[in-house]
Amino acid sequence: METSLHRGLKDHYGLGRGGRCEVAVAGYRIDAVDEGGTLIEVQSGPLGALKSKLRKLLPDHRVCVVKPVVVRRKLVRCDRVDGPERSIRQSPKRGSLVDVFDDLVGVASFLPDKNLSVELLGVSIEEVRVTRRRRPGYRVVDRRLDCILETLRLNEPDDLWELLPAGLPDSEPFTTRDLARKLARPLPFAQRVAYCLRLSGAVRPIGKVGNSHLYKAETSLIHSL
Repeated sequence: METSLHRGLKDHYGLGRGGRCEVAVAGYRIDAVDEGGTLIEVQSGPLGALKSKLRKLLPDHRVCVVKPVVVRRKLVRCDRVDGPERSIRQSPKRGSLVDVFDDLVGVASFLPDKNLSVELLGVSIEEVRVTRRRRPGYRVVDRRLDCILETLRLNEPDDLWELLPAGLPDSEPFTTRDLARKLARPLPFAQRVAYCLRLSGAVRPIGKVGNSHLYKAETSLIHSL
């Protein structure tokens, strides 16, 4: 079922920019087309679900994938779907744009394509939960956009570095363990980051240190910084 978050972003990028929503292109239903003819796909879930669609559309169309990343959320509790709100509280959990690497692995190989851009939105949402007896004691029935806190547009692989800590990339080779330390994240997450950087062409593997792969940023990128 379409959430209020998805519907709101679809309208914003389509009708809000002088375009249209729900357009059929090459046998696919596209969320929106802006005034300039760019196809807009809003994807709240894993980006890998867009693989077949991108493979078909990118040779002939400009595509912008809009990816909301939840940075903050308010928890709205109701007794029933159409019932009044019982309580609203701020969730203690916080996210950041770098979390997108969990989903970006599905489309990393498409990032070098000049017809593709990915617009990341750091959003605050209201998550509507209806109470139920089964664990975990509720079910999520809607997600509503509260506000957009930050944006980052990925037009080419080098833009991925904007998501990572200052000092990356540099001229020194690094392993995923080095990356995990700089990110202060678990090793599996750093491995997903390195996977995206490698598939997009932002880094290249140059060997191994023990069991760890060694990566280096492309020389042209280092010289441009």
